[in-house]
Amino acid sequence: MKVGVLFTFQNFMDQVSDKESYERDLALAELVEPMGYDWISAVEHHFTSYAMSPDNFGFLAYMAAKTERIGLMLGAIILPWNDPLRAVERMIMLDHLSKGRAQLGIGRGLAIREYKAFGIDMNEARDRFDESAEIIVNALETGIVSAHGQFYSYPEDLPIRPGPYASFKDRFNCVAMSPDTVPVCARLGGRLMSFAIKPWDQLAPQFIEYRRLFELHHNRPALDPMCVDSCFCDESAEKAEAKARECISNYYLTVMDHYEMAGAHFRDLKGYTGYADAADMLKSVGMEAGAEGYFHANIWGTPQQILDRLDQRRDLIGHFDLMLSLSFGGLSKDEVTNSMRLIAEKVIPEVHSWK
Repeated sequence: MKVGVLFTFQNFMDQVSDKESYERDLALAELVEPMGYDWISAVEHHFTSYAMSPDNFGFLAYMAAKTERIGLMLGAIILPWNDPLRAVERMIMLDHLSKGRAQLGIGRGLAIREYKAFGIDMNEARDRFDESAEIIVNALETGIVSAHGQFYSYPEDLPIRPGPYASFKDRFNCVAMSPDTVPVCARLGGRLMSFAIKPWDQLAPQFIEYRRLFELHHNRPALDPMCVDSCFCDESAEKAEAKARECISNYYLTVMDHYEMAGAHFRDLKGYTGYADAADMLKSVGMEAGAEGYFHANIWGTPQQILDRLDQRRDLIGHFDLMLSLSFGGLSKDEVTNSMRLIAEKVIPEVHSWK
């Protein structure tokens, strides 16, 4: 199992200035490689302190110059908000700058406020995502952008210069939080990337289906999926649980607010019926119960408790890789640093040995 760190650049409740928030997380980012993690990643979000990460390419290019070994993973670029031609150019450029350490990550996006700000009809999200993903995956292998589709069309085949540094086969991750994205991910040859939003036994069928479809399309075993967790670790079980409950619950509330998860709008959007059902469920159980379920779905505890929970998850979904969000929900720089160090010293060596 490989382990990475995902940066959301959250300024929780605007507790500090944006400058201070960024200085904190950039300092933490520089610890990732020396501590022994395998990847560093960043989300794409806009306009709010929920996740101040409008340009994850820029952040990863910065980290390419600061590191020598770790993978640099988009977590992810939201395809309907980005022109596929520019996405291909920036991805190949990042790969040259990092000497082949870049990893593509793609997502569809869920926040209607971001779609409205970019002037894109969210009903088009599924079709835009599918069309753009095909263009990008093909162009990263051939070095040629070619498209004559419904949403993206270029007058001629366009060569990308510099051309691809190397193949992106098995360096491609796809956020698949709804059942209709899983077949797209498998068909394109991507690694399924899933956030800890509900109990893993409920997510297990998506992992089973992903592995089945990947092998069907590519005649080889699927890539190990990627689980993305909010995480807090401490030597004290009591402190770990108390602090994790506080900050994971804080983060959960910002997720619910940013995505308007209890909103009725999902029911009227093409391709978001799964989220409409989730919104109905959230209304029926209440926000407090939802926060409790989210807290237990994510990873926290002492190093041994985290290892035990990861092992239990393997029993449910099979082998997987792990991406940890560590700076969120009001955690201080010192608290995150201590958590990062404990995971690096007492969790990563063990999970690296898991086969």
